[in-house]
Amino acid sequence: MKGIGGLAALSMSGATIAEAEDVLNDSVPSDPHTLDTYRSIVDAIVPRTPQLESELGPEHVPGGLDVELEKFLVWDFNHFQEIRAEMVTEKGLLDGPSDAEMPLEMFESVLDLTNLGGLLGPDSPLDVVLDLADLDLGDLLDLDGDALEEALTFGPVERYDISFADDVTSSSGPAEFELLVETANETTHQVVQNYPYAPAFTLVFDIVAAEFIARGENEDAIKRDRSKFPAGGTFVQLSPEDRLRCLWTIVDGSAIDRLDDLLSPLVPDVGILKYVVMAVNGLHGFGYYTEWSGLGETKTNNPTERSLSTPAGEVQSRQQSGYPGPADGYAANWRHAVDGGFADPDVENLNLPSDLKGDDVIEGIGGGT
Repeated sequence: MKGIGGLAALSMSGATIAEAEDVLNDSVPSDPHTLDTYRSIVDAIVPRTPQLESELGPEHVPGGLDVELEKFLVWDFNHFQEIRAEMVTEKGLLDGPSDAEMPLEMFESVLDLTNLGGLLGPDSPLDVVLDLADLDLGDLLDLDGDALEEALTFGPVERYDISFADDVTSSSGPAEFELLVETANETTHQVVQNYPYAPAFTLVFDIVAAEFIARGENEDAIKRDRSKFPAGGTFVQLSPEDRLRCLWTIVDGSAIDRLDDLLSPLVPDVGILKYVVMAVNGLHGFGYYTEWSGLGETKTNNPTERSLSTPAGEVQSRQQSGYPGPADGYAANWRHAVDGGFADPDVENLNLPSDLKGDDVIEGIGGGT
């Protein structure tokens, strides 16, 4: 990520210099809607568990928000895919993009809600999405348009604009993207090298959540005050359990089949959303149970530039497991947490080399390796 585009863009919303500096100093420059949406997912998957303190100790209390796991998700999704300029072509410039080329419009999108309630503009977020998708409500045969319209909100987002930062049709190499997310009181403007999937996914989650509510699939009442995640949209109005049920409709509820036309303008490939939901689940484990919480201000640097700011054995997740950090014997001295896993031999009975390292493969452990 190459940083914020400049204060000129921030002034568009009337943001103060102090507010601009807050954005500039954010180690993961991101708009509040994006961060609060991922915060709501983190809180649903890894909540604080104070009830475990008396049973297991204080190291088992912190949740994902305590270790800024939302930044882990934003960083990973925004570094998910590099787009190379030589792979992009203008629509109509050729007879049609080859298998190796992708049309320019696939990666550019503008969601403009600034005219909500205006005499000449659309009158609901759903109208804006329909306009972006070039659809009429009648095209969405499986959906209750009125219910969907009532439920859909993107919170404070007034404009979302993603485009190539340079003329990629006449260049080569990694493409850069210009991302603008404008809310009522601030504007986040970034130039990033990889496609910024993180903010795009949160808009998708709001639409899927609105359909989830419109279909009556939420089991708990929605919460419209959004006091915990004030910058979120429809998605954060769901209870923690319903947020997870809603995400699962993307994987196993045919949500993206029903919403394909609405979602297509927001993400380059709607089909990846199933993998995104699976990744959301997996990334929580990767982030929470590794050394992420101990990386301090280097968390969101490139991996080669990260370093522990907390002593290895004091990293929160390692305190939970009793792992002291890299140490002799720990590459093999592990156990499956779930009963019924592989029948591991006792470490004391293994003939291990004296220079065993983390990536070494040991015969006879865990399914033959």
